[in-house]
Amino acid sequence: MENFFPEELINEVKDSNEIIDVISQYIQVKSVGSSYKALCPFHSENTPSFIINREKQIYKCFGCGEGGDVVRFIMKIENLDFIESVRLLAKRANIEIKSTESSEEVKRQIKEKNLCYEINRKVGLYFYRNLTKKPNPALEYLVNRGLNPKTLASFGLGYAINSWDNLILYLQREGYQLSDIQKCGLIRPNKQNGYYDYFRNRIMFPIFNIRGDVVGFGGRVMDNSLPKYLNSPETKIFNKSNILYGLNFARKNINNRQMILVEGYMDVIALHQAGFKNVVASLGTSLTKYHGQLLKKYCDEVIICFDGDTAGIKATMRSVDILNEVECQFRIMTLPEGKDPDDFIKFYGYEAFKEQINNAISLIDYKILLAKNKYSSNTIEDKVKLAKRIAVIIRDIKSPIEKEAYIEKAANETSISKEAIKLEVLGKSKNISMNRNNVKYSSNYKRDNKYIEIIPLVEQKGHIIAEKQLIKFMLTDNKLIQHILNSISVEDFSVWSHQEIVAYLADNVESIDEKQIEETLPHLKEDIKQILSTDIKYIELNNTLAKYVINLKKYKLLYDIKRLEEEQNSIMKDSNLTKEEVESKLLNIGMEIVRKNVQIQKLKA
Repeated sequence: MENFFPEELINEVKDSNEIIDVISQYIQVKSVGSSYKALCPFHSENTPSFIINREKQIYKCFGCGEGGDVVRFIMKIENLDFIESVRLLAKRANIEIKSTESSEEVKRQIKEKNLCYEINRKVGLYFYRNLTKKPNPALEYLVNRGLNPKTLASFGLGYAINSWDNLILYLQREGYQLSDIQKCGLIRPNKQNGYYDYFRNRIMFPIFNIRGDVVGFGGRVMDNSLPKYLNSPETKIFNKSNILYGLNFARKNINNRQMILVEGYMDVIALHQAGFKNVVASLGTSLTKYHGQLLKKYCDEVIICFDGDTAGIKATMRSVDILNEVECQFRIMTLPEGKDPDDFIKFYGYEAFKEQINNAISLIDYKILLAKNKYSSNTIEDKVKLAKRIAVIIRDIKSPIEKEAYIEKAANETSISKEAIKLEVLGKSKNISMNRNNVKYSSNYKRDNKYIEIIPLVEQKGHIIAEKQLIKFMLTDNKLIQHILNSISVEDFSVWSHQEIVAYLADNVESIDEKQIEETLPHLKEDIKQILSTDIKYIELNNTLAKYVINLKKYKLLYDIKRLEEEQNSIMKDSNLTKEEVESKLLNIGMEIVRKNVQIQKLKA
């Protein structure tokens, strides 16, 4: 029996496996302009001649001549046939392939899908003719929104007239069966054993897949009736969680390896008409992991441009989580209050929108902006709340230098001292000494069935001394820097100033100079002086390093747990979150606390 896959499935597998990501699992690739280079895995060479084109999703070796798409690469590198290569890539992308030996069954499925493509194409033309052949409310609405004839044609916009069976009668005249029309999601059965048109009295937006086939439709009302937008139901060729509206245009018009992500059809179309053709939107749903993978496949950076209202802010934060999960770079664009991208481009024009893209901000800056908007009064109470909220945001930053920069920014914007904000960032309780030069931490903790509680005691300075001793070893002998950092990371140091000093040493292994360090980090001059006065005369580093590392890692994990518990309390008090969002965030944080507790147990073992 013949065993093969339908073309649609093969295309889905290819679309779901970004060629750079796949090839990077086998060989080391390096970005060179818009392409990527590597040493060819299929023949010996010293100079890279293996080129990967992310936009076209192909590779070519100019040394041995080998080339092709992602499936061809897997066939060659894994020594598999075509079918097994497709199966391997499908598994990698979590695409289920049901084994079948019936070529007739596969042919039937392909025929059914092709019929659906054919019907959707005809329906798209039908809606377009309804819109353009004579004056109607939909055309008037779109003209008033500033769209020109070329844009209407490019996106195939249309009009579903206010009738219960106009589309049914048209498709029947074209020779299509009701059962096939229903499978395309275009009609619904009624109580009298008949059917009615699914879309009525709506502006119609054909939804295209990546290859430009019409796979479904979105319909928008022209008044205040609900639902405002109505999408085709899921069919054999349409799944709204796997499609980005406008991607068929955007993938051919990637500027600066950027993609602009907006919320709706009209935002995509208005920006496209204005000259920004690298714009996409999800279809009325939250961004999915598949969406994130698609974006990463076609660009290096996503500019998130959602509305500034509460719903837009929530959508932005959900999208950020997805893009972080798939490790896709992003920035966030903030528009004036009450303006969506469509409004903004009409009021301010191309250059102003381009400037907004250039000024798009990081996630940290976005969170701080939201905090400033929430605590916007000039009262002491709001300034304190703002500083505390910013401190919580800064705690998540990994880089000590970046942390320091944001602490400086928070101090400037709240008129609260840097030292107070720094202590808040470190998460100290009121029982811990607030003397910057004598910061004390607990070296004890008591166990409970559910959690580990940090106990601030007077005796809690042992590991602070250990940190100072390790840093002094590094300051006085540059050969020890890498030796110590092979066992412990910058983030494992619990004192903020210690992290910053160690980060500097890590970047300047070959050129330690006390005077230069003090000039580079003048705000830490006293800390450095204290460290250099720490006694290490009777310490044999090699015998004590392992013990120091375990203690420092343990205390850092305890502080992380306390911070996460504070974050849980903050989430439970956040009235802007839904019950589902609260539960999801609490679960994620709870799992992180468990992981850190397990790490502590491993350190003790």
